[in-house]
Amino acid sequence: MTLIADLVSLHQVDSQARALRSRLEGAQRHKAIQERQGAQLQTRMDEVRAQIRHHQSTAANHEAESGSVDSRIESLRQQLNASTNPRQYSAILAEMKTLQSKRDEIDELALAQMQKAEELQTKLTEIEQQAAERAKVVDVAKAEFETCRSEVAERLASLEQERAAAAARVPRSELDAFTRAADLYEGEAMAELVTIDLRRREYVCGACNMEVPAEKYASLASNPNVAVTCTSCQRILFLPQVAATHS
Repeated sequence: MTLIADLVSLHQVDSQARALRSRLEGAQRHKAIQERQGAQLQTRMDEVRAQIRHHQSTAANHEAESGSVDSRIESLRQQLNASTNPRQYSAILAEMKTLQSKRDEIDELALAQMQKAEELQTKLTEIEQQAAERAKVVDVAKAEFETCRSEVAERLASLEQERAAAAARVPRSELDAFTRAADLYEGEAMAELVTIDLRRREYVCGACNMEVPAEKYASLASNPNVAVTCTSCQRILFLPQVAATHS
C-alpha cells in the first residue's frame, strides 16, 4: 500500500475511535457535572443547617438569660412586698424596671434569632427539594454513562487495536502531522482534494474550501508516497479514487 492509502486507512479507523471516545467522554462529563452540582447543593445544605443551629443556640442562650433576669425580678418582687423602708422600696422598684426593660430586649433578640432560624429552615427545605431532584438526575447520568461504556467498550478496544496497527505502517513524521491535524480538527485530519476545473487546473481542499496550488495536485497524483497538506488548514490531502478503494 502507498503512504496516502495507509493514511486514509488510519484516518477511517482513527475517526471512528475518536467518535466513540468523544461519546464516552461526553457521558462522563455529563455525569461529573451532575455529581458536582449535587455536591454543591449538599454543601449549601450543610452551611444552612449550621446557620440554623447557630441561631437556635443563640436564641436558647438569650432565653436562658431572660429566665435568669426573670428569677432576679421575682426575687426583687418578694423583697419589694416585704420592704417597709421607702428608700429601699424605691431602689428595688427602680432595679425591677431596669431588669424588665433588659428582659424585654433579650426576648426581642431571642425572637429575632428564632425568626432567622425559621427563614433558614424554609430555605433549607427548598434546597433539600432541589437536592432530591438533582439526585435523580445524577442517578440517570450514572446509568447513561454505564450504558454508554458497556456499549462502546468492546468496539473501542477493537478500534484502538486497529488504529495502532494502521499507525505502525505510517512513518513518524507523517504520523505526527496526522495526529496534529486530527487533534486540531476533532479527528478530521484528512481532506479530499477536489477538482474544480481540470482544464484550468483549479483545485480546492474539500474540508476548508480554500484553493490548493496545482503543483500540490501534481505532486499527489504523481507520487502517492508523499504526504501533501492543504496550504490553508494543513490537513493531509488525498484524491477521491484513494478514498473509494478504502470505503
